[in-house]
Amino acid sequence: MDCALSPRIRSLADWLVLTGASFPGLDELFRASVDRLASIGLPLDRVSLNLEFLHPEVSGEGREWLRDQEMRHHRVNRADGNIEDYVNSPIYVVDQTGQPYRVRLDREETVMPLLQRLQREGYTDYVAHPFRFQDTQRTAAITFATKQAGGFSDADFVDITKFVAAFTAPVEARVVRTIAKDLLSTYLGDGVGARVYDGAIVRGDYESIFAAVWFCDLRGFTAFTQENLNEDVIRRLNCWFGLAVQAVEAHGGEVLKFMGDGMMAIFPADAMDPRVACGHALAACADLSRSVAAWNESPPKGQVPMDYGLSLHLGYVAFGNIGGPRRLDFTVVGPAVNVASRLMDVAKALNRRVVVSQAFAGCSGREFTPLGTHELRGLSKPEPVFGVD
Repeated sequence: MDCALSPRIRSLADWLVLTGASFPGLDELFRASVDRLASIGLPLDRVSLNLEFLHPEVSGEGREWLRDQEMRHHRVNRADGNIEDYVNSPIYVVDQTGQPYRVRLDREETVMPLLQRLQREGYTDYVAHPFRFQDTQRTAAITFATKQAGGFSDADFVDITKFVAAFTAPVEARVVRTIAKDLLSTYLGDGVGARVYDGAIVRGDYESIFAAVWFCDLRGFTAFTQENLNEDVIRRLNCWFGLAVQAVEAHGGEVLKFMGDGMMAIFPADAMDPRVACGHALAACADLSRSVAAWNESPPKGQVPMDYGLSLHLGYVAFGNIGGPRRLDFTVVGPAVNVASRLMDVAKALNRRVVVSQAFAGCSGREFTPLGTHELRGLSKPEPVFGVD
């Protein structure tokens, strides 16, 4: 590529270098950059930014700039499973070839539905460019379309190419940042992921927080694993954890760990009235009960109705980094965690779905069913236990 820049693109490249970092997100950067590109003489009527991400639910995002209109967004969800529109699009051609793709809409025929629509709307020229990211595992492209008679000039086409080159690094920096945050949130949870991203990475660093501690697990899961294929076992776990995670997160809880068919979560009480934290945990319990009941009415093929046990305790926990020098886990430990965990044995022994400790029951301000005082495995003091009806 010829490295010489035209005066209008040189001014834009200078602006990107000097002020591009002031735009925190892709939306702001994209809108400001295209507005400026249009203001310096490029005959732009439509520009779209198409980016692939690394997210369990979203495979990609699109942003569409239209002259004198609000910017539009769309997401491509992995669950949709329909890639026909993508395969029949210019973006697919660019992703596969790694080369720009141009169609003179005022004089060329096309079978692509998007380009046919643009022709009907009066567009005369269309150019799609790949971003040449350092991370070649992710695809990314930007497209430009005009309604100007005769389409883009040769000088316009060259300047579009140079703009894409200048725009690549700022876009990739924000894509990488988004992917990093998404991965941390996916594997650690929103709260813990944000802490780690913000620098909480030193082994042994922790803070003492007051929290409602939640443990839950599936009943009969060991027998299910013995009698079913791995595919059905994984599907059952995903169904179970999907319901449990949704219930916890809907009420402000943070899921910290999956352990086989078990899950640990906390409802932090240091930033709120502990009674409120207990209320959130109980609301999550109620949501989980309702969602499991609904799921049990018509389980997926190969599945049987599920049952579970759940325990809640309230107390101080150490919340921080534990593990080896280069393999850490951001979690909670301490006596309160031990009590919550051991209460699961009581729930199972009494065939109760939900049990809570005396500390939790006393602080919550709710009425519970007394279930007696019970020895907790490995702990020196018996614990009064209460049931949730």
